[in-house]
Formats: sequence, C-alpha cells, structure tokens
Amino acid sequence: MNILFKNLTEINDGFSKKKIFRKSDNKINKIIINFSENKSEYKDFLNIYEILNRINISIPQIYEVYPNKNIIVMEDLGDQNFNKLLNEDDPYDLLKIAVDSLIVIQNSIIYNDICKLQKYSFQNLKTEISEFVEYYIPFKKIINFNSNEFYSIWKKIFLDCKFEFKSFVHKDFELINLIFLKNNKYHLKCGIIDFQSAFTGFIGWDLFSILENPRINFTRKYNNDLIKYFYEKNNINIDFHMFQNQYYTLNLARLTRILGRWIKLFNQENDKKYLMYLKQTQIRMIYALKYIKNDRLNTIYKTALVFND
Repeated sequence: MNILFKNLTEINDGFSKKKIFRKSDNKINKIIINFSENKSEYKDFLNIYEILNRINISIPQIYEVYPNKNIIVMEDLGDQNFNKLLNEDDPYDLLKIAVDSLIVIQNSIIYNDICKLQKYSFQNLKTEISEFVEYYIPFKKIINFNSNEFYSIWKKIFLDCKFEFKSFVHKDFELINLIFLKNNKYHLKCGIIDFQSAFTGFIGWDLFSILENPRINFTRKYNNDLIKYFYEKNNINIDFHMFQNQYYTLNLARLTRILGRWIKLFNQENDKKYLMYLKQTQIRMIYALKYIKNDRLNTIYKTALVFND
C-alpha cells in the first residue's frame, strides 16, 4: 500500500458511508476521504468541488485523487467546527460569517453550473417527511393518524408556494460542517466541507439549515434580522413575505424529517441521546407553523408535538 495511506487517524463522520482519515505529512495535516462504499459520492464531490472552487469562499483544496480507489486527498481545515465554538446566548458573530458565505455563493454561482444537479421536488419532500410518519407517530402512540391526508395537505401547500428551484443548495450546511479559520478575514473565516450532496433547490435552504438547527439550543433573537439581511443581499425575485413563507414551509418539512430521524436512530442504536433533541426540534417546528396558513396541518402537528419526552 502507498505510504500515504499508513499511520492514519480515523475521524468519525456520523452515519455517512464514506471514511475520513487525518494524516500529518511533513508537518502538513491532510484529510483522506475514502468513497469506495459510495462511488457516486466520489464523483459528486469532485463535480461540486469544481463549481465551488471558482468562488471566493473557503473550501479545502484537493491535493491528489485516486480514481481507481475512489479516494481524495485534501487540505485539512482543522477541527474548530462552528458547533464547538457557538455561544448559545450570543451566536451572532459565527452565524453572520456563515450567512455571508452563503450570500457570496448565491451571488457567484450561475445556473448553467448547477443545472445538472438533482432538482428538489415534492417527491423528495414526501420521502423526507415519511420518516415522521414511519417512526415518530408510532413512537408517540398517536392513533388514527391519516397519513394520506397528511401527504395530501403537504402537496397542496407545496404547489401553492410556487417554488422556483434554481439555486445551489449545499444540503448539509450545518454548524458541524463549518470550520472556523481564525487567520482568514470576513466570510473566509468560514471553512465549508462535506458538500457532495448538493442539489438545485430553494435559495434559502442552507440558511435555515444553520439558523434553525435543532441540535443546539441557541437563541433565535438574531434569526429574523439575518433572514432579512440574506434576502436583501441576494437578487431574489419574490417579495419578502413570500420568501418567508417558502423559508418556513421547507424548514418545517426538514424539521419534520429530522424529528422522525431522531426516533429512527434511537430505535437502531438504543441510544437515548437522540431523544434529547426532540424538544428543541419540536419548539422550532412550532415556530415555523406560525407561517403555515393551513388549519388542518396545524392541528395535526399540534396534536403530535407534545413536550413530555
């Protein structure tokens, strides 16, 4: 085996099939990602890298690729993830840096560069919220839950929103995938990793991925200002009220999936740590529901979202 792949330290990457290792080579730390168990992710990573590498943002530079092994050797941005550094009582500075990076991305990428990426659709949404139906509803022992009605209401809301999915979406633009680079300036302090799952979708998707993060109980006191700031800094061709509605509609769908995912992981691993995230996820869902003008859907959720976990 190539000496490059010896004396590695594996990094836990949660539930991904890819394997990530850190290696110190002549005092230069490198990250080695092995995509051999998901070869499509290897190709996706390289494709998205080519798009993002032309933009004035901070992403790790690729040093070497091994196509026969589906391995990428790249720059190590360090381990100062935003989730480790975030001040839950006053998170503004880190959130602003992340939002500024998103603004640069959205103002720099042209549609021709991303039009071949998968485009988000209602079928994607339905697949995601099905985790809520399949795992959370049985866990809460909610009887007579009408899943067909649930999906039907969501489809109507989705169509009524008249989404234009023409923007780059990182998909996993979460605090754990943002690395603080203290020696850089302005938005370049935000190192962005783990972008191989990117798709074409709603311009504000990555915004609610960070501002409405259910893993960390940080204050929302800056969220409305940052949402308005993001809207004003991008060339968004709908009025702010409609943008807000689209933002909270898709955020609610995402949180719905996540609520089901916590139970799915709890069932698989028998680890109660996932239950600790339920209440914060529910609280953020209740807030999003204020923007959903559908009485029946509100009733369904408020029946399910009880804080006795």
